[in-house]
Amino acid sequence: MADFVHLEWGRNASSDGFAATVIVDCLSFSTATAVACGRGALVVPVADREEGKKLATEVGGVCARKRREGGFSLSPPTLMGLSADEVLVLPSPNGATLSTLPREGRVFAGALRNASAVAAYLAEISGKVLLLAAGEKWPDGSLRPAFEDQIACGAIAHFLGCSLSPEASLAQAGYLSCADVLQSVLEGCVSGQELTHYGYAADVEWAAQLNAESCVPELRQVQRAGRLVTAFEDVS
Repeated sequence: MADFVHLEWGRNASSDGFAATVIVDCLSFSTATAVACGRGALVVPVADREEGKKLATEVGGVCARKRREGGFSLSPPTLMGLSADEVLVLPSPNGATLSTLPREGRVFAGALRNASAVAAYLAEISGKVLLLAAGEKWPDGSLRPAFEDQIACGAIAHFLGCSLSPEASLAQAGYLSCADVLQSVLEGCVSGQELTHYGYAADVEWAAQLNAESCVPELRQVQRAGRLVTAFEDVS
């Protein structure tokens, strides 16, 4: 059984000593991954879009485009048309990039949208759990902590119901303080305002839908078109 939960931020966080790491990028990589895996698709995280396009061609998959280009993208509603076993290569500067870095233990993707399902699965894993909040980036590339990621980490910590570090306890308290008004607080936070300004208010709405998915995306090695790829797959 999971016996301890801790929260850290960004790519420099160490997963040493943790049985499981949960990548949390609520707006929007983890939410998009939950939606895609909920449809039965495989999600291959990549840091670089051009690399992703090449990989998608090699494995017979599709690479997500930028939101403004139409088609599959980080915008969760666009992923409802994915079919079971389809391979979606999903580039993102935060959550996907974190997912490509080597980790000790098992790696999952979590968001508000699948918080309870991920927590229930993690509860059966023996050892410590790391909630890894992706955050955003300032113009100079440094980490900008993100409200929505801390709240989503807090939701997962709350549903896990085991011993929490002070950092995870603070995230849980933040989640509980706004659990009844998740959509309005996500709309009001900086990242939510940015997405709304650019015409993607629906992305914020979808990210705020607590426990709308029952899937548990885990990063696994899978065979596609004769090669091994690392992809998130629903293990619920």
